[in-house]
Amino acid sequence: MTDNYFTIAARVQAEIKIERSRFIGTALPVSSKSAAEEEYHLLQKKYHDATHNCFAYVIGKDLDVVFRFSDDGEPSGTAGKQIYETIQSRKLTDILIVVTRYFGGVKLGTGGLGRAYRETANAALDQAAVVECFLMQTCKLIFAHEQVSAVMKVMSDFNLKPIETHYGEQVELTATIRLGLFEQFRLAVIDRTHGKAIVESIGADA
Repeated sequence: MTDNYFTIAARVQAEIKIERSRFIGTALPVSSKSAAEEEYHLLQKKYHDATHNCFAYVIGKDLDVVFRFSDDGEPSGTAGKQIYETIQSRKLTDILIVVTRYFGGVKLGTGGLGRAYRETANAALDQAAVVECFLMQTCKLIFAHEQVSAVMKVMSDFNLKPIETHYGEQVELTATIRLGLFEQFRLAVIDRTHGKAIVESIGADA
């Protein structure tokens, strides 16, 4: 399992015309299923007079991935699935794409429809900046006061800054680190403090 993934930086839009039909592709980053559904309904409301508002979204990665797509009245498999496969081909996640169609009077056929929805989804993604993101791990460190300099040296080596620090009988510090570096960081802290510091995982974040 890798700890990185790719999504788009911001909302983008592209419009194309095919045989007098107007296709508007809107792509945007989303962080949850509920956010994707809400954004879709907002776009559906914005383009309430459109013939179809077809969509696909993908959230998460690996075994935690969630996806959904809809043809919104177009022939089965000609719209939502095409948008979904476009997202898959770009290896993106945490993304929603809605393709809005205003029918222009000329039927495109199932093959033509599939190409139109793929082309519109790709046109929108061509406008987007792709960003690499990382799964993060929040950890808690517990160590003696005399070990502060040793721990902070390891923190500096990993370009980390404390989120919160509590000074009591011992020092308790929380920090967030890239998931794939957590074990390396944990071992470095233990080594630098001669096995006296405790490093605990307290949760993973996207």
